[in-house]
Amino acid sequence: MRRFFPPGVVAFLGLGIATGSVQPEVKLPVHNNQDPRGGILRSFLKEKNCPAQDFADVFIAEADNHGLDWRLLPSLAFVESGAGKTSRGNNLFGWDNGKMNFASVNQAIHQVASSLAEARAYKGRSLRGKLANYNQDPEYGPLVVTVMRQIYPRQLVEAAR
Repeated sequence: MRRFFPPGVVAFLGLGIATGSVQPEVKLPVHNNQDPRGGILRSFLKEKNCPAQDFADVFIAEADNHGLDWRLLPSLAFVESGAGKTSRGNNLFGWDNGKMNFASVNQAIHQVASSLAEARAYKGRSLRGKLANYNQDPEYGPLVVTVMRQIYPRQLVEAAR
């Protein structure tokens, strides 16, 4: 699926995924004063007036549960919908060209995290490979990575452990 971005505009993009109606249980991290990621992410989303700021801990928990960079999910949501500003049906990620409806934002975050970790198109691929499959536009991956670096310039892998 090829998309074209008008200058300065990020379009709704995504791949269709069938989801069940079962609400996944998200394992939130135990409060850890040594892990600054939640505060960093909440500050970024709050500064950008993103509705998804209330889900910072869910983004991080799902990333941790699925072995993803903690900045990836909120960055995808930010690029696709302004992290909730233009989403419909709890679809922060633009799945199915924005047509997919999720029962909750938690379900959307879980589904995308699970897909990026386990779906055939993404499993075992590097960040670059995942982004190339998520959207084939050559400008898309660098755009997401730019947002990831705006959230925090390093991965902070050790903070989660």
